[in-house]
Amino acid sequence: MFNKAFLTAALLGAAAVEGHMMMSEPVPYGKDTLNNSPLAADGSDFPCKMRSNTYEVTQENTAAIGESKPLTFIGSAVHGGGSCQVSLTTDREPTKDSKWMVIKSIEGGCPANVPGNLPGGPDSTGAAEFTYSIPDGIAPGKYTLAWTWFNRVGNREMYMNCAPLTVTSGSAKREEVPQVKTVEKRSPNFPPMFVANVNGCTTKEGVDIRFPNPGSNVQYAGSASNLAPEGSQACSGTPTFGGDGNTPGSGGSSGGSSGGSSTTSASTTAAPAPTAPAASTTLLPQPSQSSAPGIFVPTDEPAQPTQTTAQPAPTSAPSAGSGSGSNSGSLTGPCTSEGTWNCIGGSSFQRCANGEWTPIQQMAAGTECTAGQDSTLKIKAANLKPRMLHEMRHRKRNYHNHA
Repeated sequence: MFNKAFLTAALLGAAAVEGHMMMSEPVPYGKDTLNNSPLAADGSDFPCKMRSNTYEVTQENTAAIGESKPLTFIGSAVHGGGSCQVSLTTDREPTKDSKWMVIKSIEGGCPANVPGNLPGGPDSTGAAEFTYSIPDGIAPGKYTLAWTWFNRVGNREMYMNCAPLTVTSGSAKREEVPQVKTVEKRSPNFPPMFVANVNGCTTKEGVDIRFPNPGSNVQYAGSASNLAPEGSQACSGTPTFGGDGNTPGSGGSSGGSSGGSSTTSASTTAAPAPTAPAASTTLLPQPSQSSAPGIFVPTDEPAQPTQTTAQPAPTSAPSAGSGSGSNSGSLTGPCTSEGTWNCIGGSSFQRCANGEWTPIQQMAAGTECTAGQDSTLKIKAANLKPRMLHEMRHRKRNYHNHA
């Protein structure tokens, strides 16, 4: 037992001298100056290993919505594996105040399912290869992708590499004439990123942690015996920053049994959520909600790159939790019924998202909603006069002729 413990410590010590792990694909920012060490223990270089050219674009990575993309690493000091997350932010130069959206969690076996370290040095490519994909609910545009890792064996550390990513629309074509009906669809589940070992909250050594908020896409790539007991705390202590993803409740539960290889994934069951409007709409992050990941508002406008500059909050914040309204039926300020839709006169709508009523959006031409508040935005075809219908068709023909 002594010899085994001594050998493990020696291997980990040698690997610490030679370097650790670094993301290879997608290509990270500032690759020429990025080293493979963990984040500073005091969090001074969080996020993305801050340095002089942190956000220098070495290569712009691209991913279409729904497309499987590689997640690979170089290095040999995998420290017995551990648990990783893949997250996105709309900020191209993230700070400690940036809000991250988790799109995949890997619990165990990341970046490799081994007892200690891999043979080789800092340029080794023997780590496991994973994949990720951009889920529905993420709008096309420019993002920063982050890979974060919490090692199972050795010092309590957090690794984080970031990469520039341009998200493009999927290959499926939108129908020329949208279907006018209510479509049952779950709201996207993109919980905040888990942060530990650099902020006063420390993970337990010897286990592959379960993330408090893993999201709806969870992969088990390690050994069942190494996975932390379900319901156990992922870290202990009070986080000084980045604690949004450390408290259970805002994301899905990892649940289920562990096991499988690095190529087998298992998704959790998300809790029922309010339904969204017709499938022809595009989900876009609202600029005024940039500090609240995972909340999207439907719009019929073409998808644009997301905004990262926070907008001023509503100036009229009533004391009541349901917000204040006007004669037109619109609401402003705080709200308590998360996910509730408010149809205003049949021609426009808004939603209770992250505790605030969103700005008013106009209904698509030729459609109207049922006035009032409901968990579902009920959409139907508007009663158009023959002249209005003729003008709409005429404008549509002219648009296609000049496109």
